[in-house]
Amino acid sequence: MLLSVFQAKELLNAFDNNRKEAVVSLDLGISTSKIIIEQESFIFPDNQRLALTQIRKIIKKDTSCYLINKNDLQKIALFSPETNYYYKLVPTGARTPPTLEISGIRMHVTKSMSPKEDTEMKIGFVSPCNGAILDTCTGLGYTAILAAKTADEVYTFEKDINIIEIQKLNPWSEELFSNKKIKRFHGDIFQRIKKLDTGKFARVIHDPPRYALAPELYSNEFYDQLYRVITKKGILYHYTGEPGRKKGADIKVGVIKKLTYAGFIEIKRVFNGLVALK
Repeated sequence: MLLSVFQAKELLNAFDNNRKEAVVSLDLGISTSKIIIEQESFIFPDNQRLALTQIRKIIKKDTSCYLINKNDLQKIALFSPETNYYYKLVPTGARTPPTLEISGIRMHVTKSMSPKEDTEMKIGFVSPCNGAILDTCTGLGYTAILAAKTADEVYTFEKDINIIEIQKLNPWSEELFSNKKIKRFHGDIFQRIKKLDTGKFARVIHDPPRYALAPELYSNEFYDQLYRVITKKGILYHYTGEPGRKKGADIKVGVIKKLTYAGFIEIKRVFNGLVALK
C-alpha cells in the first residue's frame, strides 16, 4: 500500500470534516480503498494504522511516495554508493503515474503533462506500434507497457538494479512483470544491442538518460547498431530533451549528424526529440 501527498490530503480533509471513513487510492491512483478513521488514527485494509501526525508528514514532504509498512511510512527512495545517485519515486497527481527522479533529474516531462501523456506522445511518433519493438532504456517501464498493447513483443533493457527495485514497488510498473509480450533484460543496452538480430525491430524508442549520464548512448557506435537492428522502413524515436537550451545549445544538431552518418533518413525534429526512418 502506497500513499503520496494527494492521498494524504484526501485523508486529512476527511478527518477535518469529522468523517468516520475515507475512500482513497492505496496504489497511487489506479484503484480506491476504504480507510476507517478513529480519533486521530487511520486504519487501513490490512489493519495497519497510521497516526494523524504521519499523514501530515507526507503532506510536508510532498515530492515523495511512501510505502505503508508495519504501521510506519517508508519513503520509496534510495542512495546507491555504486552509482553515486539518489533515486526517488515522485508523485505527479492523484490519478497519474509517478515519475522517477535521479539525483534531482526527473525522467519524464511533468510540468506541462503527466508521465502517461508524455509516454503516449513518444509512442505516437512511431505509430502504428506493431511487430517487434525495442525500448532501449526501461526506466519505470511505461513505454514498454504502452507499446505492448499493440506490438507482438517488446524488448526492454535496464542496467541499473536500483531502478529495477523501484519498478517492483511502483504499482504503475506492475505490467512489466506480468505481460508476457514484454521481454525484460537486466543489462547494458550499449553492449547487449550487439547480440540482437539484424533487422529484428519494426520500431525503436530510444529514451536514454541525459548525455552527461550516458554519453555512449549518443555515440556513432551505438547509432550504427540502432540502424542495424531496425527493419527496412522501420521508425526510430530518439528522445533528446533540450539540455543547455537557455544557453543557446542545441543537442539535436549533433544527433542529427550522427544519425545521418549511420544511414537514417527523413530525420525530423519533434517533441523533445527526433524521428527518423531507415
